[in-house]
Amino acid sequence: MDKQLIIAADDYGIRDASEPILSLAQAGLVDRVAVLAHFVSPEDAQRLIATGVSIDIHLELTRLLGRGEYEGDSFLTRMGNFLWCLVTGRLSQSKVEREWREQIEIFRTKFGRLPDGMNSHEHIHFFPPIFKDFLNIAREYGIGYVRFGSHDTIGCLRWHAAETVVSLLHRVDRYFWKQAPLPTSEYLVSGDWIDDPEDFLRRLPAGRTEVVVHPERPWETALIRSLRK
Repeated sequence: MDKQLIIAADDYGIRDASEPILSLAQAGLVDRVAVLAHFVSPEDAQRLIATGVSIDIHLELTRLLGRGEYEGDSFLTRMGNFLWCLVTGRLSQSKVEREWREQIEIFRTKFGRLPDGMNSHEHIHFFPPIFKDFLNIAREYGIGYVRFGSHDTIGCLRWHAAETVVSLLHRVDRYFWKQAPLPTSEYLVSGDWIDDPEDFLRRLPAGRTEVVVHPERPWETALIRSLRK
């Protein structure tokens, strides 16, 4: 099996993300773009469609979590808030399913079609209580690609809190995944888990590896260009 990178740019539609993502898509440097349906404007939707890039929906729960478009807290603080809402019932299964279906319908209205793929803001779909809901919704809508990594997540060269958490959740989720798998890459890594692009490429396993990036961060745009050399 050959080595293949799938570079996916997240957060199209919020903060300063749209313009750098659009430029990279126009240059053919990203393979997939993850869109926040609530935040993307109809104009930015049309500009993205014109690039021909694969367009995924980036499901989020910011309204249920009581957060807005700007999120300045640390990863651990946001994760703590998420877990608290999960434990207290603020994020019930029915609320999450209703919210995500609504976002898919908003996407359909703005883009004139269903998304090519499905993933989530801050990897929240990896949490086991809602991972099954995520998979069921993807099947219900016939989504052709989901963010998971059928083999594994790829660790970083240094410790990273988000990578550690996602890796642990991934091990639990594999049980549900194997019951009825959906199209995905073999491996998954986030751009901020990569210290040395050259070393990362040397160690890259055979198969498809989805690299999740946030191009509004200049160093992650530089990472994309390094990986595309």
